Amino acid sequence: MTTYLRRALVASPTAQAQAARASLADAWDWCPIEQADVVIALGGDGFMLQTLHTLLDMRRASVPVFGMNLGTVGFLMNE
Repeated sequence: MTTYLRRALVASPTAQAQAARASLADAWDWCPIEQADVVIALGGDGFMLQTLHTLLDMRRASVPVFGMNLGTVGFLMNE
């Protein structure tokens, strides 16, 4: 039996993050963050923290977030 993860894609409003979002838009079937089993966050450290706070506010703190660094520093994000 195959289990599929429901993925949400969120991106900061920067041009680089929005371009990455557009290129990933057709890669999977994405769902709203409220329904996701895993969240992919495109942006910088600030956007990662914003995404984590959003999940905490929704009481969904157990949802893993994979951050892709499209910011300037990237201490919290993956390349």
